[in-house]
Amino acid sequence: MEEVTFPTEVWLEIFKKIDRTNLMELRLVCHNFYDMIEYLLNKNPVWKKVTDEIILDECLEMTMQRAHPYVLVSQWNEIEDPVLWRGTYLSFKKWQKVLINPHTKNTIVSTSNFGDISCICTFDKYIAIGFDNGSIANYTIDNISQPFYLANHGTRLIQVEFWYCNGDVLVVSVGDDFALKFWDLQNKIEITTSGFFANSINSGECRHFCIGNMGGILTSYDRVSKHTSISPGPTLDLELDYDELLIAHAVDGINMTAIVWQKGSTVEFFYLGVIEDGKLIDFTLAQVQEKNELPENLGASVKRLTMLTVSLFFIIGENCIGSTSSYENEWYEYNLVQHFGCNVKSTALHAQILMFGLEDGSIHLLYISHYDHVVELEERIKYSKKIEVDTEPIIDLTVLEVDKKPCIVAVTDQKVHLINFF
Repeated sequence: MEEVTFPTEVWLEIFKKIDRTNLMELRLVCHNFYDMIEYLLNKNPVWKKVTDEIILDECLEMTMQRAHPYVLVSQWNEIEDPVLWRGTYLSFKKWQKVLINPHTKNTIVSTSNFGDISCICTFDKYIAIGFDNGSIANYTIDNISQPFYLANHGTRLIQVEFWYCNGDVLVVSVGDDFALKFWDLQNKIEITTSGFFANSINSGECRHFCIGNMGGILTSYDRVSKHTSISPGPTLDLELDYDELLIAHAVDGINMTAIVWQKGSTVEFFYLGVIEDGKLIDFTLAQVQEKNELPENLGASVKRLTMLTVSLFFIIGENCIGSTSSYENEWYEYNLVQHFGCNVKSTALHAQILMFGLEDGSIHLLYISHYDHVVELEERIKYSKKIEVDTEPIIDLTVLEVDKKPCIVAVTDQKVHLINFF
């Protein structure tokens, strides 16, 4: 009997009439089916609708940006590319699996002569670790046994961040001397500058911009091409009073937020980036929130403030933590010691998974479907998943994602633990 084969065009028409669930199973029949079905799935505009329906607006852009780190996601609601939406959907679904999947752990152990770990950041497959002695150890997940590039800022580091600029992955560092330095990972060199200074650099999943803060004046930096030095660009003066201190600022596409501390309260500044051809060409101050007073216990014991998104913020205190949202402008205080048996040392959020790093070396993961779940934290924390990571305090938490595989990064003074779920 003669074998009958259909041309690709016919198969595509057949596959168009089959629902997504069955298509996912049909992909496993053969390589041919897989390639044709993947082509169709990546062309389907329905991904924007289904993704928008399951992910909170506050978490959507950061989820998309981490899933597609080399694409500038300036405004998620204006993006139509089905490939980006499908990738975001699949990434989000995999992150939900961290609550039920078993995990494995790999560990980066710091060299003793570097001192303690002072800061960390991740981008795609890259990990940059800052130390007390000014060293910056740069790794990829392909080889965590040794750094592929070791830089040195010269003084104790207070922040390192990645910057994706003109196709190059750079590391930006700020030391306790407030010097702002730039490192080219591909060529393994420091990029010469005329001398820039900053109290801090912007955080957030969008690593396409580098914005430094110095005394409440925000300055965007640029590198016109691979062979030019760094130059300052547009600035925004928040015109802070003498008793106000900008303590953190984050970028989520064009949406940007700065948190200012003032005598036991915070003030939120919301500003927008003006983007042209992928470059940040200007700032526009959009709104300044009214002063937001901290509860007495929290206000008296503030240790650090973490901007989980541009609209959700946490403060870690001595024996309590607090949260606020730009939508409510009210600080809530939580005593989680009664549940955990020890203090919270760090927090993170990704794909609606709220993460806590504890003094006893464990982390706890909790799914939140809306901000009320954060407000109800003392009640809902009993539903969290505990993972024992170390015996030393988890001083910092962040995430990694390569090929849509979630990884939680838990940091102690001397170790960086990569917790994998796939």
